[in-house]
Amino acid sequence: MAYVIYGDIHGCLEEWKELRKLIPKNSTEISVGDILDKGPYPVEALRYAKKNKILTVMGNHEYKHLRKYRGRNVQLDENQQTVYPKLKKEDFEFIENMPFFIKLNHLTVLHAGITNWIRLNNPPLHIMTLLMFLRDVDENDKFLPLNHNNPNAKYWGDVYNGHEGFVVYGHNPFREIKKNQFAAGIDTGCVYGNKLTALVIKDTLKPQNYEIIQIKAKKQYSKPKFSF
Repeated sequence: MAYVIYGDIHGCLEEWKELRKLIPKNSTEISVGDILDKGPYPVEALRYAKKNKILTVMGNHEYKHLRKYRGRNVQLDENQQTVYPKLKKEDFEFIENMPFFIKLNHLTVLHAGITNWIRLNNPPLHIMTLLMFLRDVDENDKFLPLNHNNPNAKYWGDVYNGHEGFVVYGHNPFREIKKNQFAAGIDTGCVYGNKLTALVIKDTLKPQNYEIIQIKAKKQYSKPKFSF
C-alpha cells in the first residue's frame, strides 16, 4: 500500500481533485493540514477531506478557527472572517479530531516542524502547538517566533537529527520541495500560484525513498506575505 501526503491545500480544491487522479490506487491519503483559508474553496475542501476519509493533521489555520469556536480571544484576519461563519458544528467536530502528528514506523507527518529536544511520546499541548508553527530555531535548538532577529537562527529541517523518523511537513512554502536528510517540506505554494505537491511513500520503514507528484496552480489566489 502506498501512503500519499499532500502539502498545504488552502482552499485549492480544484487542484486537489486533479492531483488525486494521479496518485496510486488504494493509497492511504494524509494531509499536512492548513486546508482552510486563503484560497477559493476552503470550507468545501475541508468537507472534501472528511468525505473522502483523508487523514488530516492539525494545521495552524484549523487550530485558529477551532480556538475561536471554543471562545478564545482570537483575532481573525479579513479572509478568515469570511471563512469562519461558513463552518458548521460538524466541521468543527472534524477539526477537533485532527491529530497534531501521525507516526507510521519511520515516517512522521506533522504540520510545521520539530526540534531535536521534542519527543512525541504523549507531549503536552504547549509542545504539540509548536509542531504547527515551527520554522527557525536558535543556537540552542529552541523555537523562534516568525519575526525574530536572531543572527544565529537556523531552519529546523537543516539541523533535525531524525530522532522521530523521517518528517514530512508543510506550513512553510517553497518553490520546490525542501529536501533534507531526515525531512521533506511539501508546501509548494499552490494558493500563491505555484504548485500543489503530493509525496508518495511505498514503505514507511524506508520513507526517504519517496516519489513526488505535482500539478500547477490554476491561478494565484492569494499574495504571499513573504517571498518563497
